[in-house]
Amino acid sequence: MHGPSSGIEVAAHRGASADAPEHTWAAYELALAVGADVLELDLRATADGELVVLHDPTLARTVGDPRRVDAVTLAELGALAAARRPLPLDAVLARYGHRTRFLLELKEPQPPMEARLVEAVAAAGIRDRVVVQSFDEPGLRRVRALDPELRLAPLYRLEPRARLLSRLDAVAAYACAVGLHHRTVDAVIVRRAHDLGLRVRAYTVNAPAEALRLVELGVDGLITDAPGRVSAALRPVVAAAA
Repeated sequence: MHGPSSGIEVAAHRGASADAPEHTWAAYELALAVGADVLELDLRATADGELVVLHDPTLARTVGDPRRVDAVTLAELGALAAARRPLPLDAVLARYGHRTRFLLELKEPQPPMEARLVEAVAAAGIRDRVVVQSFDEPGLRRVRALDPELRLAPLYRLEPRARLLSRLDAVAAYACAVGLHHRTVDAVIVRRAHDLGLRVRAYTVNAPAEALRLVELGVDGLITDAPGRVSAALRPVVAAAA
């Protein structure tokens, strides 16, 4: 059985977003304070091509501004309320680059967004701490063409097992891992992924009982809004494996 003592990751989804506003300094600081191994960041491009950390295509939900982020420059974002405006990727990597690891998720990638990501990771000197993930496989393939050494992980939504198994076979040639909706994960999926050399991360896992089920199945990582609660649920597993 895999377990926290043998390398399972607890990845903080948008930071500790169950307990702090998502993708804020507060959410990231809390995630690291409660023991998250990885920060999961959603990336979008501004009108002038800068990468910022934001899940939605618009600023409406997080900032109360109806504009699309790709219609606003980085300088214009700087005029928004400091507590909630999207953070530049470069600033996040500068603060946390050597303190933790990252899942960097490309949202609706279009060139030159992939090149900007590769540049940011290289400038921070943290390629070994980064996995790039996305639901957009062409975008991931463009990242691979730019930097064949950067690790990649396609994401998949709820799908029938047979379709997921075929997807695993198709991406094993270029990916190091896959991110799967937690309800799709079963022993057959995990075994096939591992046989192909793919790590399995399950998202978004907030219930302790579900976290334990997935660990028993052998997943390699849990992506969660509540890293503190999930880490606490796994501690008995760590103790038993010690």
